[in-house]
Amino acid sequence: MLKITITDLPDEQRWSLQGQLVGQWVAELKSSWREAHQAEDTRRCIVELIEVTSIDRNGEAVLAEIMTQGAEFVASDVYTKHLLRNLRSEMKHRRMKGKQDDGETD
Repeated sequence: MLKITITDLPDEQRWSLQGQLVGQWVAELKSSWREAHQAEDTRRCIVELIEVTSIDRNGEAVLAEIMTQGAEFVASDVYTKHLLRNLRSEMKHRRMKGKQDDGETD
């Protein structure tokens, strides 16, 4: 089970996730994100993963997608912090590779 709590404040939108980010709950987060998070919204978006107990590969993919849209993450346990660091590093690597590919000529 995954509980998603969204708090709208004037300067930020805060998402608090509790439970497991696995299986069908990944689709629930993805759907909720697409519904509630508007691209034109200029507020900071903070996603709290403090009470998430497990994350599968699909959960990682959704977190990476959310990360590419500018969300900031808060985590407390070592595993989740490590996972977020790896996702950021992978994103950075892809951006750099994309820039290199754009600059190459045949």
